[in-house]
Amino acid sequence: MALLGLTTTYVATLGSDGNALVGAQNGGVSDTGVYEIDTLKKNGNLGATVANVTGLSGTVQKVSGNNQIVDVVDSPAAPSVALTYNQINVVVKQALLGRKLENGGYVDTDGVVEAALIVESRDEIENKPIYFAFPRGVFKETAQNIQSNTDTTVQRETESLTFTAMASPKINNKPYKVYFATAEGFSKKKMFDEVFGEKQTFITEESPKSE
Repeated sequence: MALLGLTTTYVATLGSDGNALVGAQNGGVSDTGVYEIDTLKKNGNLGATVANVTGLSGTVQKVSGNNQIVDVVDSPAAPSVALTYNQINVVVKQALLGRKLENGGYVDTDGVVEAALIVESRDEIENKPIYFAFPRGVFKETAQNIQSNTDTTVQRETESLTFTAMASPKINNKPYKVYFATAEGFSKKKMFDEVFGEKQTFITEESPKSE
């Protein structure tokens, strides 16, 4: 499918039941359970520039017999999303990475914090929303490329996160689902409830498929 741009991304941290954690005091990213990494400076965000999704299909393995290909085995998909942001709210980012605030700084915890992610784009013909949804996975940040300013330039660093998706019982133990706003039966609330769990209150009303 042809896509136009990167509209926004939505994230949540998950509890052991697979539902979004609600409230920062409980390890959540917002009081609604879901956080949109928007472009509002007052929220500490400057939006995303890239969401490079790979591994949507597994590798096809050929089976040979009698000097010919007699069958194929389709390996499971193993998606990951390489995300580049201009800036993410500091507290939200640390929560997604599983870091805990101690004495004015954030330190990695011993456990793995699971999260959910939705990447929103639009289709080229109708300009309607398309969502790549990952109900279960882990965010990681592996590097910071910090450079010195010069007398003529300011070296601005972006923020790079990688989301590794895992199979989720919410979607028949598959790692991702693609939603189309024009699909029969689509509503944004149903999607958010399925991906982030019914404890989320970020979206509380049904939206028509013609959004």
